Amino acid sequence: MEYLKVNGTEYPAHFCGKQIDRDWDGRASKTVTLAMPYAQAVQLFVDGLRWGIVRREAGADDAAQEQDCSGYCVAGPITDNRDGTLSIKMGSYTQLEQALRELEEALA
Repeated sequence: MEYLKVNGTEYPAHFCGKQIDRDWDGRASKTVTLAMPYAQAVQLFVDGLRWGIVRREAGADDAAQEQDCSGYCVAGPITDNRDGTLSIKMGSYTQLEQALRELEEALA
């Protein structure tokens, strides 16, 4: 089973990712699909979110693998799938965005 982990709270979820998301400026992205009210998702999935994926095997004695996904910190679109779930895109910075961030930090 897979879980989204944010601030120590885990939510059952499904994940898929793209190394190059052609629908979103070519950035790497991950899509999180989970059951959650839209208003809660809007508040939770924001730019700069530190989050991860927790994977647990059925029947395993609390053995879990955690994957840090904080590099996917750009909040993208939230889609209502009309089946009680939402799909939320989280992306990494493009090379240009990262270069601009580094330049701004150097000038500050």
